[in-house]
Amino acid sequence: MKKFFRNIEVILGSVTISVTVISVITNVFLRYLFGIQFPWIEEVSVGCFIWTVFLGATAAYKDKALIGVEVLTQVLPFKGKRILELIVYTLLLTLNATLFYLSYNYTAGSDKITSALEISYVYINSSIVFSFGLMTFYSLMFLIEDIKLFIDEHRGQGQTIIEQERGVE
Repeated sequence: MKKFFRNIEVILGSVTISVTVISVITNVFLRYLFGIQFPWIEEVSVGCFIWTVFLGATAAYKDKALIGVEVLTQVLPFKGKRILELIVYTLLLTLNATLFYLSYNYTAGSDKITSALEISYVYINSSIVFSFGLMTFYSLMFLIEDIKLFIDEHRGQGQTIIEQERGVE
């Protein structure tokens, strides 16, 4: 169960992309071979695709796999890099928390319904809230980890475990 919650964005993203692919293939197959079209299949595939995009962004953020510009960090000394990382993680925490708050307000105010399934857009828009909630949590974890590293380095304890893993000398 711990493994499920540790990788919840990857597991849910895998399910939603699978539903998207299966529903699109099914709709194409039914349309071209039998001339049958179900409009609700398109709504399901679009809703699942939206969930997939936000869950994928969350998984990439968690693994620190998003594109970043490292020009500034390459010219800074080691201590400057640490301070810059603390500033960046503080800004990311603030940004993600703000986007979480705004997405919550946006989703709470959703009163539209889909045309074919007649379900509320809250179910689709909640992917934004869920993803930015997780990103806010991960930002907080990254910031705490960097603060601990910064404190350890200033105490003069030599290389920390994380530095040894990164190969920092």
